[in-house]
Formats: sequence, C-alpha cells, structure tokens
Amino acid sequence: MTTQKVTIETRTVTSEAEQKPTDRQLGERLAERYYLAKQTGGQTLYWDSKTGNSNLTSMHLHSSLYADKDFGEYDLNKRAQDIVRMTLFKPIILQSVYKPKAARVVKLHDHWHPNDWREPEVKPDPLGDPQPFIQHLTRMLGCEKKTDYLIDMLAYRYQSKDNTKPHVAFYFYGGQGFGKGIFSTTLEKVFGESAVRKVIDQNSLKSISSIDVWKRTWTIVDEVDVKAGSTDYNRLKTMIGGNTFDAERKGEHFKQHEIPAQLIMNSNHAPHFIEADDRRFFISKWETTFKPDQESKADYFTRYVHWLEKEQGYQAIAQLLTTRDISKVQISAHAMMTEEKELVTTMMADPIVGEIKLLIEEHSDVICFTADMFETVWDGTPKNQQKYKLEEAGLTLTEKKQYEAKRRAFWIRNGWKLNARNGVAPTLTNKETHETRNLKDDLGYRHSVYRELIKGRKQPDF
Repeated sequence: MTTQKVTIETRTVTSEAEQKPTDRQLGERLAERYYLAKQTGGQTLYWDSKTGNSNLTSMHLHSSLYADKDFGEYDLNKRAQDIVRMTLFKPIILQSVYKPKAARVVKLHDHWHPNDWREPEVKPDPLGDPQPFIQHLTRMLGCEKKTDYLIDMLAYRYQSKDNTKPHVAFYFYGGQGFGKGIFSTTLEKVFGESAVRKVIDQNSLKSISSIDVWKRTWTIVDEVDVKAGSTDYNRLKTMIGGNTFDAERKGEHFKQHEIPAQLIMNSNHAPHFIEADDRRFFISKWETTFKPDQESKADYFTRYVHWLEKEQGYQAIAQLLTTRDISKVQISAHAMMTEEKELVTTMMADPIVGEIKLLIEEHSDVICFTADMFETVWDGTPKNQQKYKLEEAGLTLTEKKQYEAKRRAFWIRNGWKLNARNGVAPTLTNKETHETRNLKDDLGYRHSVYRELIKGRKQPDF
C-alpha cells in the first residue's frame, strides 16, 4: 500500500510540472505571433501578426511575455531577455498578399508574407433557412433565373481557396431605397470585411494605388458614371477579364499584381457605356413595386434587416453558399444575358436614342421632360422600351407624385435632382453647381402641365 501511494504522488507531481511551459515553449509561443522584420543600427525589429504593428523592439516582446499567465514572476527581465535571445524568429517580408482561407501569415516562394484576408465572424449555420435571402433577391432582380445565377457566383467565390475569379462583373441599377446598400453589407458580413472593398465612385479605380482596390474578393462601386469607349471602360474590361495586372503603386516600381476581385457596380440608371458585343457584364434592374394595399416598403426592409441581424440571417446565407453546388460555374463563360442587357446593348446603336439626345440638346433650357414630348421619334417603339431609351439618352425618371391635382412622373436631365415634399414648393437642383430653380418655372414642366408652347412648338411636335 505504501509503495502504491508513493507512486501515485510521484505521478501527480510530474503531471503538474509538465503543465508549466519551459522557456523554449514560451519562445515558441512568441515565434508563432512575432516575426523578424529587419535589423537596423544594431537593433532587431519585429512584426506582430496579431495586430499588424511593425518596428517592435525586444522590449515589446518582453511585455508580451509578462502578460503570459504561464510566464511566472521570478527574475522577470533576465528571463524575458534570455527567451527572446534564444528564440529563432522567422523573417517576414512586409509586402502583404491576399489568400482566402489561409493563415494570418503565408509562405510564398519560400518567404513569409502577411495575409490581408481575415476569417469572417459570421459562421455557417446548418439549421439556418436562407429562403428570405433567396426570395429577396428574386423580388429585386425580377426572376428566379437571375437569382440562381447570382447565388452560384457568390457560392463559387465563397468556397474557392484560390484567387481565380469568373470573368464576370455585375451592374445593378434602379431607384434609391431598394436595398443595394443592404446587399453590399450582406457581402461584408458573410465574406468578412477583409474580402470586400467599397469605393464611392469609379475615380477610385484609377488612382496611383488603385491596384489595391482589386486585391479582394469583391470590389463594390457606387455612383457610376463611365463613358462609352473611355479609358475607364477599357481599364474595367482588362481588370474584369484578367487575374494579374502590371501596375505601379505609390512609392513602388511597376510589377505584377494579383487582381482577384469581382466587380459590382451600383447605379440609379442603366449603363450607358456597355458595348453591343459585351460578354463581361451581368446587367439587371434592382428594384420592385409595393402596391398600396400591401406592405409598405419601409415595413418590408425593416423585417428583412431584422432577419439578417437578429434571426441569424447572415449565418443562413453563409450555409447556403457553403453547400451550394458550384460544378456548373465556368470561369471564362460569358455573363448571363438578361432582358436589361439585351435592351441596353441594342440601344447602343439605336438611332432613336440619338434623336432623343438631339432634341434634349436643342432644348438646353429645359430640365424636366415627359415621354410624350418625344412622340415624333418613337416610331412605334413599345411603351416598355421607351423608358430604356430615355435612360440611355441621359434622363432619369422621378417618382410619381401629385402635381396640379394629378399624379405625374417626369424625366429630368442627369445631374439634376427633383425636390418634392408635401407642403413645400417643388424645386430642381443641379448636383454639381447647386443651382436651384422652381419646378413651375421650368419650360418642360409648363409645357407638360399647362400645354404652354416651347420655342413655338406644340405637343406632340415638341
């Protein structure tokens, strides 16, 4: 009995000793977090993979050891110095890369680099129901076929472990307040903030460091104003269809960069720059209608956002993208042809659009138009196509509101905004010059509402 008791006590003591890390083990903990950045002036500087801080000295590493609950409390300074001095830190090149689903530090061509990708906080929920997301996309895009296409693309990028991207960009357009921003936020939550880059307009795509905008999984651009045949459009085509690009960054020479990001462009109007034979852009309206006898738009989006944020909606979407079959996604396949794209590309060489533009230029003093003012150029054009031609010509449709005891909608020049609120006289404001004029003073408005002449012409001759 005595022998057995001694044996048990000895094992207990040994077990407790094994739980205390040695100096070598503490050094290995340091080496997992800190990397050798450079040596200068006889001093060694380190990089912290947890915080991204660089130019740390050995004293910072000592502080990290002091904070380690297993470090102990005896002869602090000397022990910390010995541990740092005896630890072999891996050297790192502080030129970051973007490698989804990889560690914070990755080895590339035999050298260690920081990885800009971070694991998203949102995790897939196997019990989540993604139907609200699917139904929302179908409602905004207008059909299930387009929804399936978009989800396939999202799932492909979510599941992919490399930077190879489908050669497709997305262009969503429609009125304000229909959730294009909510969709962008959804991508940030599901893919992680490190996977999405959002920029205000396309000017951010042509700065000297614009190459960094393309070093993510998604690049989202708002307020699009690209001109047909412009340098901006040609650059977009190159970036959408390529996986690498030779460019310079501020303070650096030309070199090759990976450009894994797929582009999403949001706008209030249809694209005016797409070529007739374009194969890169998926184009779709992003809006829906809310009938007076149904739920209001505010109620709909309040419930949808509540589902996303409070009912594990993001987690359900992540699960959908995790389990989606992506075998049919082809990297180099042309973008899906949509009704909106067919109409846009047809109108690029449309003589009717040209005639509308000439009339708009001829009446430079008119800001506010209506579709019937262009009756002489329609030549049998179906009603459902007239709006696309007016958008292509550079006009934007306003919301239908009560004017002079009748609900009306107007087409106004791009760059102008119609301010119409109950109890306040409606005005037109130029977005750039901030010039403001009373709506009732506009000749186009007076022609439409009061049938006043414009330069001696009557409706429908305009």
